[in-house]
This record gives sequence, structure tokens and C-alpha cells, in this order.
Amino acid sequence: MTNTAPTHIPLPRWQALALIAALSLIWGYNWVMMKVAVTYAPPFAFAAIRFLGGAVVLMLTLKLMGRSLRFREMKSRWRVIVLIGLLQTALCFGLVTWALSTGAAGRSAVLNYTMPLWVLVFSVLMLKERVPGAQWAAAALALVGIVLISVDGGRSGSLLAVMLALGAGLTWGLGVVVTKRATRTAPMDPLALPAWQMLAGAIMLCVVALLVPETPIDWSPAFITALLYNIGPATPLAYVIWFTLLNRLDAGLASLGILLTPLLGLLLSTLQLGERPGLVEGVGMGLILVAIAGLGWVSGRQARRSRAA
Repeated sequence: MTNTAPTHIPLPRWQALALIAALSLIWGYNWVMMKVAVTYAPPFAFAAIRFLGGAVVLMLTLKLMGRSLRFREMKSRWRVIVLIGLLQTALCFGLVTWALSTGAAGRSAVLNYTMPLWVLVFSVLMLKERVPGAQWAAAALALVGIVLISVDGGRSGSLLAVMLALGAGLTWGLGVVVTKRATRTAPMDPLALPAWQMLAGAIMLCVVALLVPETPIDWSPAFITALLYNIGPATPLAYVIWFTLLNRLDAGLASLGILLTPLLGLLLSTLQLGERPGLVEGVGMGLILVAIAGLGWVSGRQARRSRAA
């Protein structure tokens, strides 16, 4: 996901807060729904169906909104779209769904949302951007949290799930930087791009699901409910809300939708799934959440200074 500058009349404060709350709840609760889904379906098959259905529903939603899918524009840049689809859909969600099938939903959510940390690292390496010291301090805090969770995961036998969720955050962050670099040279429609990248990633996930031996899907009511939630509210509705916020709000304020998601994912998985992180893991998660909030706050402050200049 990439930021775009506000181009429309700003939203009234109550509408902005309502949309931020709705987005956070939709994406936060989806961690519970994904965990439910992988108890009835193998991870790659579920991820493939989820994104294939999600891509189709998002494209239909854009057409109903009167927005173009920009087929010719996207066709001319198919290589970068395939790369973004590989990083932000196939690898990111393939890894995190695999992590969910073997580990806790709350921990997976927090580790997946280390994405801002990896965006910071790859922006320096690939885009040669200068990073304020405050962001490096937040990154160091996140790194301490990652080490604590990894140590705890090694002791409890869940290190694989920790590494998979962390890898998902890393590939998401790399995908964000690749998208940022691609849109610097030639802008791409911020809603059409996710639809096409999702379709490209879904095709890759379908291939993996066919090649990797997996158990059959149990088409239970619980699985169907979780699947419909993923290809419905968690995809087209959430993406429309997200880009509405980006286009009509300050980027730092809009990013609250992302900053609150792992926290809600952790809380809701505790309430519904009964997950209880241990002391070391809990401290690690807390440090990462604080670091994510710090990175978002510094980014928002930088954006406001850039506009003022």
C-alpha cells in the first residue's frame, strides 16, 4: 500500500474517525477470521481462493463505482505488477497464512505489521532516502521486540511460525518500496493497481496450492463465513475505505488505520480465540507496537512539514 497526496475536500472529523475505526475493526478482526479459516482449509488453498475471489470482487466494486480498471495502462507495466503481486500478495499472505496455520493469530498480526520497519530499511538501501534518527530509534525498539519474540518462539517450539510471520512483514515492506519506486517514474491508479496485483498474486498462489500436497478443504459453515469475510469486507470495502482516507486526510492520520490493526488483531484473538502470550512474548509485542506507532508518528510529522514547505 502506498500513500497518495490528498486531492479532494477533507473529510469532516467525525467521518474520518468513523472510517478509521471501521477500517481498523475490519482488518483487525480479519486476523481472527483467517485463523478460523486455516483450521478448516490448508493455508495455500485458502490464500489462493481468498485473493482470487477478492480480486474479482474488488474489480467489480471499481466498475460499480464508475472507476476504470486501467487495463491498457496496467498491461504496459505488467512486469512490475507481477513483481508487486509476488511480494505483496503471494509471498506476504502465503507466508502469513502458513504462519497462522501453525501459530497464534495475535502474534502473526504484530509481526506482519513490522512492515514499516522493513520499508525504512529498504527505502535507505533502494531509494537512498535519508531517515531521521527518531525513526532509527523506533526501528531499534522493534528489533528488540523481534528478538524477544524469536527467543520465546525457540523455547516454545513456535520459531517457524515466528519466522514465517516476520518474513511476511519483510516481503510486504519490500513490495511497498518497489511500488513507491515504480510510481515515481509513472503514477498508477491507486485502486486499479491493488486489484491487478491481487489477481497476479492469486494466480501464483493457485499454482503453489496445486503443487504443494495439502489436505482437502472442509467446506464447513465456519470456513465459508471466514472466506466470505475475506473476499468481502476485508478486501473491496477495506481497500475503498483505505484509499478514501489517503485521498482526503493527512497521511499520518490516515495511517492510524494501519497502526491500530495489529493491536486489535491481538486483542480480538485473545477475546475470541483465547490466545494468551507469555511474559517475554508479550513484552516483545508491546515493544513492536510502540515502535510501529513511533514510525507512523514521525512519518506523519514529516509529511506535514513537506506540505508546509
